[in-house]
Amino acid sequence: MKKRILTLLYFSLVTVYSIQAQKYTALDSLRGSYHANRSCYDLNQYHLQLKVDPATRYLSGTNRIFCTGLSESRSLQIDLDQSFDILSIETSGGTAKWKRMGSSVVLQLPFLIEPGKKFWLDVVYKGHPHTAADPPWDGGFVWETDSDGLPWIGVSCEGEGASLWFPSKDHPADEPDSVFLQYEVPRNLVAVGNGQFLGRKAISDSTYQYSYKVTYPINQYNVTFNAAAYQTWSDTVLLPVSGKVLKMNFYALREDLEKAKNQWVQAKTVLSVLGRQFGDYPFPNDGYKLVQTPYLGMEHQSCIAYGDKFENEAFGFDYIVMHETGHEWWGNYTSANDHADLWIHESFCTYSEALYVEALQGKEKAMDYLVFQKKKIKNKSPVHGERDVYFHDWKDSDMYYKGSWTLHSLRFIVNDDVLWFDCLRSIRSQFGMKPVSSITLQKHMSAFLKRDLSPFFQQFLDKTQWPELEFRRVLKDGEGTIAFRWKTEVKDFQYPAPIFINGNPHRIETGNRWTEIAFRDPIKTVEADERLFLYRLKEVK
Repeated sequence: MKKRILTLLYFSLVTVYSIQAQKYTALDSLRGSYHANRSCYDLNQYHLQLKVDPATRYLSGTNRIFCTGLSESRSLQIDLDQSFDILSIETSGGTAKWKRMGSSVVLQLPFLIEPGKKFWLDVVYKGHPHTAADPPWDGGFVWETDSDGLPWIGVSCEGEGASLWFPSKDHPADEPDSVFLQYEVPRNLVAVGNGQFLGRKAISDSTYQYSYKVTYPINQYNVTFNAAAYQTWSDTVLLPVSGKVLKMNFYALREDLEKAKNQWVQAKTVLSVLGRQFGDYPFPNDGYKLVQTPYLGMEHQSCIAYGDKFENEAFGFDYIVMHETGHEWWGNYTSANDHADLWIHESFCTYSEALYVEALQGKEKAMDYLVFQKKKIKNKSPVHGERDVYFHDWKDSDMYYKGSWTLHSLRFIVNDDVLWFDCLRSIRSQFGMKPVSSITLQKHMSAFLKRDLSPFFQQFLDKTQWPELEFRRVLKDGEGTIAFRWKTEVKDFQYPAPIFINGNPHRIETGNRWTEIAFRDPIKTVEADERLFLYRLKEVK
């Protein structure tokens, strides 16, 4: 019976999802969709106990997964990379049986999951984790050494997911409400994880165990592990809205200690500026950490990874400090419920870079920064991915830069900065710590801004080409008359465009049909305002 149930599950997913995306396999759908074996239970907490052996690059541990039933079922799914052996799965009701299908692990439980009923799973596992070839873009562990030859270890897994290194319900639609982390490492290293530091204790003559507690829901790829012979120090910053004190902790290698102390002080400015724009730092009880890592960076909640050169870029700030901290609002607090919608993380965060420049250096400098971003737009693939298959096959970085310009262009449409920033803050209050789909977010923004934005988002997020504004000169009774229309792949694209006519700025309201505008003076020049809206201008005869 068990084999038959698993076979039916597998082939039902083949039927449903092969119709929507022929290039994906049933294993992609099993991994990426929120099917019955996932929706039958809610995550409450992870208690991850992990021993890391740098000499052999080997992990061994247990994750106790606390859950609450949502619907009746005798089976459920968790996830764990195939590089690990599962030694046992015990539950609060006895020993579970399981079957592995790729990285998906389907359990047959010795009890019936019932709505409201709490239970737990203990997954004991061991193995050599995947070593990242090109971190953080290629997920996995990074094994380096510092200048003293001591181990320097980190992990990143945004693309591949948390199951790349520990057993989890690895789908962004469900976040654990809290996480308890216990990391055992050699005594010459300091282990750093997310959340509050609870203490260190000796496990053997050669190892210590470091414990941390995350007290907020956490996006699962944000759970992290770091270990090195870190030098540490602390600081505080006042949160701009509440005036409360936020504790900050920093972890750097000995050889980079002074550079880190000088460079990372700007994290206080980032937290203050973004707090004024979007509301206070979202995880005050867990504090804020900045940790030096052997890869460029990652937005691990309350434990930001930094692996850059301790230098400011051309606009006067450290990109990694600013961008990865920006993710605390966009990606960590407001999260997508499917990997296909990661623009919610990356586009809003990349746009916040421009707002950061604006807050410190003014609008014109922010426009310069946006033009700098614009040059990186490639238009090779849509900003949206495909849902239900754990999509991470973007062909370019448009999720960052075109996404940023999508929001910048929308700000021009709104034409009211008070309303615009109220809208951004409303996303936090409406969807903070509650994973959201792109469609739901778009509907919320349309309702808040009192304008149908669905054609706008379809054109910018689902299509690869920018909207094109066509114009033609019209001879009519000797007047200077000009007609405009949007040429777009999406119908009903009815939005304003910024235009220079005879060198003067104009806000042209038009749609997919020609709109004629009469001018008293002859029309000599028509130019696009390329600093306010993402589009191309074309004259037609």
